[in-house]
Amino acid sequence: MDSSISILRLFSVLVVFLALVVSMFTRQVGAVAAQGAADAAAFAVIDLVPPEWDCTEVTLPASATATAAQAAVDRTAQLAAVQPTSVEVSTDGTCSVIVSVRVSSEGWLGSRDALGVACRRPPSVEGAALWAPVAPPC
Repeated sequence: MDSSISILRLFSVLVVFLALVVSMFTRQVGAVAAQGAADAAAFAVIDLVPPEWDCTEVTLPASATATAAQAAVDRTAQLAAVQPTSVEVSTDGTCSVIVSVRVSSEGWLGSRDALGVACRRPPSVEGAALWAPVAPPC
């Protein structure tokens, strides 16, 4: 009798430990996926920006948010446990396009949210101002 109870205790401890490990893994996968999706979305938005862009959010193409969302979905499409939940596109005074992507990752102990933020400058705007062939990072 004592032997079966000891085995049951050991098994329950192992199951809890495994659940914690899997949940930590899915949280890390969610964080990495959010950052990758934000990077992909920022590059997709920068490809839409015309060379004569005046660095304001109002003059971003109308499809910028939809393009960013599609890039985020495409980036996370192969990850069954990670789903993008929101995408936001904004700009700042330095001609930077800032994209934030929030994802939800499902683990054994519930879901966790992760946020990825990427900032990119169009090479046509910043490169011309600094006489550089590529835009410096934000």
